[in-house]
Amino acid sequence: MGGVIEKLPGAIVLMPQQLKELSGEECKRRLSVEGKEATTSMGDEEARLALERALGERYCSLFLPAMALAICGYAALAATLPSDGKALAALAVLPAPMILTVGGLRKPKTQDS
Repeated sequence: MGGVIEKLPGAIVLMPQQLKELSGEECKRRLSVEGKEATTSMGDEEARLALERALGERYCSLFLPAMALAICGYAALAATLPSDGKALAALAVLPAPMILTVGGLRKPKTQDS
């Protein structure tokens, strides 16, 4: 199932084990796609760590708004439903699809911006 989710637009690979499987050149290419400058003097391990950090920054920038919206959804549902147990589903269901959707809609950064 993890392989299917990784191929979705907007999916962000964060696992160091998966990033270690990438070649140094692929890490540098993905760094440039993320809008980070990969210098030629950067070693493979440095490029891998920089890519891990760039992907983590992108995920964190999506995680906070997604969780805030999920908490607002929970509060709205808890206020309108007779039991807040059903409202808890908002905390489980909303964040992940929102992160995937917004991550997939985001335009790749360029080094100019």
